[in-house]
Amino acid sequence: MKKRLFEDLFNEMLIIFKKAAILRVFIIAVCLFFSSINCNSNTLGEVQKAVDAKFRLGNEVLLDKAAEFKEKRIGVLTNQTGILPDGTHIIDALVSRGVNVVKIFSPEHGIRGDENYSEIDEKTGIKIVSLYNGKVKPSHDDLADIDIIIYDIQDVGARFYTYTSTLYYAIEAAAESNKQIWVCDRPMITGASYTAGFMLEAGYESFVGKIPAPQAYGMTCGELAAYLNGEAFGSSAKLDVILMDGYTRSAEYTSLKLIWVKPSPSMFYPSTAVCYLANCLLEGTNVSEGRGTEKPFEYFGAPWVNSQQIADELNSYNFEGVIFVPITFTPSEKISAYPPKFFNKECSGVFLNVTDKSKFKPVKCGVAILIALYRNCPEFKFNKDNFIDKLAGTDKLRKMILAGNTVDEIEAAWMGGLAGFNTVRSEYLLYK
Repeated sequence: MKKRLFEDLFNEMLIIFKKAAILRVFIIAVCLFFSSINCNSNTLGEVQKAVDAKFRLGNEVLLDKAAEFKEKRIGVLTNQTGILPDGTHIIDALVSRGVNVVKIFSPEHGIRGDENYSEIDEKTGIKIVSLYNGKVKPSHDDLADIDIIIYDIQDVGARFYTYTSTLYYAIEAAAESNKQIWVCDRPMITGASYTAGFMLEAGYESFVGKIPAPQAYGMTCGELAAYLNGEAFGSSAKLDVILMDGYTRSAEYTSLKLIWVKPSPSMFYPSTAVCYLANCLLEGTNVSEGRGTEKPFEYFGAPWVNSQQIADELNSYNFEGVIFVPITFTPSEKISAYPPKFFNKECSGVFLNVTDKSKFKPVKCGVAILIALYRNCPEFKFNKDNFIDKLAGTDKLRKMILAGNTVDEIEAAWMGGLAGFNTVRSEYLLYK
């Protein structure tokens, strides 16, 4: 009898839900029905908060206010990642709302990510100024007919990703020309609280190392912009960060259901970005970082690597969140203007199978990979131009590896600078 009453009550609740078509009613009904499991008001409040929360990108927030700056002359610094959740490009969205976009600035790989550095955007007819291949910063003349620079680019949380340098130069140019710069914030793909690596040292600045930060800096592009303006430019730029709605530092990028657009030609997936912090260092060596394969930066190797030996040594560290799998691969796809290392040659190597991104420490892992290759492969070499120093932001990493230092000793060497950075960084974080 009691069971029948419960079944009748539940069926009535379902009818109410279907008629009302309101999720809130269903949640309350379920909590009342299952009162025996202590569905108290605090639990209901937490559920309702999650239901009501709505994530929005910074560019969505900006577009809601388009009417307020329609008469301003706008320059947009963006690329193929500057899109809304429905795939509409920020340039097209601004133009469709009657915003006066007078100029487009493009970073490395162009505004469509296809290495096309045309001077006119074919879709809108708006002039494009490339900030790559010689010219990296907007000039005073470039900004003469602009009131506001709008920045909307997805980065990957790595100092050596050139979009961080482009952001640095844009803020500097805005400050020098007394222009406003608005940065549309975007979520972190890698851990939003993960910082690691050597700080950039004086004398090692380059386009792959311009910002005064460690290899992994753990900030959204908006937070990074605020940090750069404050620490590098004495808050001299008229900077506004257009915050995201409904974003927290613990948010997993893939849970936000955003359309994935490759931030650069070899950044195939969000998982690529996670491993990029580790294996991009291999660009300073004669080992393939997996370019030209289906998993760039998740694979590494060379024809002369003993894949099982390297995988075994790396697994012996018992790093959390990653398993090293011996593999063979052939770099066979020419993605950019330059062919990948060992083009069309079979390589023996290792796959970084990241099993738990929240525990994975890619920078330390990258150091371990370099040490394992140096110890076990006589053919392994750092490039003669010591490009590794520009990626690492110092010559300490290379010299310590050559001197036989351990992973833990190298990590300890960057902890002092990292601690100071983390103290300053905390003042610019915009999300909890």
